[in-house]
Amino acid sequence: MGALPFRTTPATILLVGVFWALFHLTAPDTAYGQAVELEVGPLVFSAMPLWIYNGFTTTEDGSPVQGSDVSPQRMSFGAGVVLDLTPAMRLEPNLWIYRQEYIALNAHDTVVPTQIETGSVSGQIADTLSLALSVPWYYRLPWPSHPAWDLSVGAGLALIFRIPLREIDSSGTGEVGRYWIAGRFVYPELGFAVDYRLTDTVQVGGGLTWYVPIYNLWSDAPPGVPFLDETMLRWGLRITYDLF
Repeated sequence: MGALPFRTTPATILLVGVFWALFHLTAPDTAYGQAVELEVGPLVFSAMPLWIYNGFTTTEDGSPVQGSDVSPQRMSFGAGVVLDLTPAMRLEPNLWIYRQEYIALNAHDTVVPTQIETGSVSGQIADTLSLALSVPWYYRLPWPSHPAWDLSVGAGLALIFRIPLREIDSSGTGEVGRYWIAGRFVYPELGFAVDYRLTDTVQVGGGLTWYVPIYNLWSDAPPGVPFLDETMLRWGLRITYDLF
């Protein structure tokens, strides 16, 4: 039997190790000794910059890839809800969105971020709306001990769907859509959040989340494209509002 087409990299080893540590850290017998019981908590709203790593801007021989952009930064907006499991653990299912232009490169059989508005000879160009369904599991750290502050670390899974909205330069959108729907939307995530209670119902804080393109372990990619191609960092403002 041949070897599986997986790429073992330092990033994947780190990811497995962090998930293992978080699993043991958040086991029910260590989560303040409380049994797990689901309780609906506050709403969460976010407005955060999003950095997308483009790992295919040059070929293996150093030639620039026509149409490929530098790693873009976009603005994203989201909303979700807190589901408390114990005083220490919670889920935060949320939906966030952003827009980005992509080009399906004819010469390389891949799709990359772009900013070009013309030049469809290089491939189909599409403006996409991305919908991210994210379910992180957070653990509230026992410090700082001040009742107004919450510091949390977490891990989870996100499904990021890139939906073509319109074609650019009359080039069509089919190749861009087919590329992303072919399993290239699964992202494990790692993150942390800090929240400060302003009032009885409002907390203001910030967060940082790293989305790992695990699909690169098995998907085809041009030579020289790194495993972390299309990894994402999302950071910025979060506000929680308690309705009850």
